[in-house]
Amino acid sequence: MGCTEWLEMNQKNKPQSNALATGILTLLTTGSYLAATLFDSGLSHQEWTFGRSQPAITFTLLVFHVTAVAGSIAAYLLLERYTKKQINYVLVACVTVGCIVGIAVPSNLIAVAFGRGLMGFAHGLAYPVVLVHGGEIIVKELRGIIMASVNFCIVSGVMLGSVFNSITEEGIPPYRLLGILGLVYMLLSVFLNYFLCYESPVFLVERKLDGQAIQSMIKLRNESNETWEIRNELTEIKTMLSEDELTTRSILQDGNLRPLVLIALGKLAAVLSFNYAINSIKYIVIDDALSQDHDTFSLATTVLMTIRLLGGMVGMFIVDLLGRRALVAVSSLSTGLLLTAIGITYLAADSLSSDVAMVILFACEVGSSLGLTFVPDVLCSEAFNTRKKVLSIVVVQLLENVLQVIIFAITFEWNFAVQDRYGGTLLVAGVPLVAIAYVLYQKLPETSKMSIRQARIEFYKRDGIVFGGSKNSVEVLYD
Repeated sequence: MGCTEWLEMNQKNKPQSNALATGILTLLTTGSYLAATLFDSGLSHQEWTFGRSQPAITFTLLVFHVTAVAGSIAAYLLLERYTKKQINYVLVACVTVGCIVGIAVPSNLIAVAFGRGLMGFAHGLAYPVVLVHGGEIIVKELRGIIMASVNFCIVSGVMLGSVFNSITEEGIPPYRLLGILGLVYMLLSVFLNYFLCYESPVFLVERKLDGQAIQSMIKLRNESNETWEIRNELTEIKTMLSEDELTTRSILQDGNLRPLVLIALGKLAAVLSFNYAINSIKYIVIDDALSQDHDTFSLATTVLMTIRLLGGMVGMFIVDLLGRRALVAVSSLSTGLLLTAIGITYLAADSLSSDVAMVILFACEVGSSLGLTFVPDVLCSEAFNTRKKVLSIVVVQLLENVLQVIIFAITFEWNFAVQDRYGGTLLVAGVPLVAIAYVLYQKLPETSKMSIRQARIEFYKRDGIVFGGSKNSVEVLYD
């Protein structure tokens, strides 16, 4: 497919990404609050921490992840009962209240904790909603790029939050500024949700609302009436649902364990490469190399996140071309090898030049941005049985939040200004990444440009896994 044809196809299918806009804008907003547990937030300069105990500050930061777990559980309870448009209004309400609290009292610990709790709940609720909705409405040729853009928006939010938090000069408090931006996003979200959010045909067919499913499909495919392509898609949806009706809801049976474990490994790899400890080492080393005083402003944070965004943009545009398996394997392996190499160097040498370390860490950031963080999200949207999808995604998100909490709680009080812990920390992250890269390369099927029924079947097969992107439909082979 040429560039012109791809652009025309993307423009024609624009209603599909528009239908996800409210959830994506929610994740963009909540991502800015997630930044506080991924990067040093310049807490000593934020008024809400003055005179507060270390445990109180730690809990205030981690409450985001605690309520994100609650939000994910809420998603499991709501997604099969209510339409996406109705759930999106809940998201907008939570984020709006959190933003207003941040604007009104950005320097009060209780208010900050309450606001972060609401943002975490919205984050945990929005993630499964967007992944499930996107997987069911997006055409197979564009599923990769659009679902990868979800993670891209979260990373964009993390960049905004980390940069605002690192500015320690007198001025607008970070949470007030983030609240103002969030309100702008939510105002836009309300209109997008009301006018452009179309329900998933899978959701409608499952409830025997075939007429509404046809109308929704016509709008999502930007057609004026029902076409043969739409009829074929609806027929495949009905076939998929009838197949899934023969299975249980247990996420550990009927072949679901395999995709669950593989995607969980992908999420584990993403957390190992992008967490508070690793990011703290990166920004201190790079600030030292750039002769930047990170007590006033961390230039490294801006540089690192810019690299991650640019690399993510490249990966986003090639995930449907090169495939999920190739990207995540190369990204995991390169990141793991680089982290392992620099970790061994720190352990073996008394000291390492900050310039040399900066170059290696830049290369590591490029490698991890190419697919390590977003490919698991793409796979979540297409790998699971419809009866098990929501709970499977919730379990994967639960794993991610628990890992981030553990890493942050252990390393938050470490002094990363000295290099004593660098070697061990980088090795603990790097060695498992290499092992995960090998497992994913060996076991992960290629599902690019497959319908969600075909993709699910590839994950559930015992053998004969497609590695090269074959698009032939096959029978379900449950374990």
